Amino acid sequence: MEGIDTEILDQLKQIENGRMTVFEFEDWHVGRTWGMTSRLIAEIDHTLAEKSLLTEEQLINDLLSHAQEAVLKLAPTG
Repeated sequence: MEGIDTEILDQLKQIENGRMTVFEFEDWHVGRTWGMTSRLIAEIDHTLAEKSLLTEEQLINDLLSHAQEAVLKLAPTG
């Protein structure tokens, strides 16, 4: 996982803990990841592009789901 992905996960935790809104996250994400690429960035960009089709709850759940998938990929397999 790239360093930016870790930063994204930290910011998504802020949403989960109620310390950041989705809209604050989006502003941070766009400004911080402009011109960067990673699978997590692409997945989040796609979700944010479709935000008008989702309720705020669905949007948060989708964003957190991307974070959970990224974390699971890092977990050691045994």
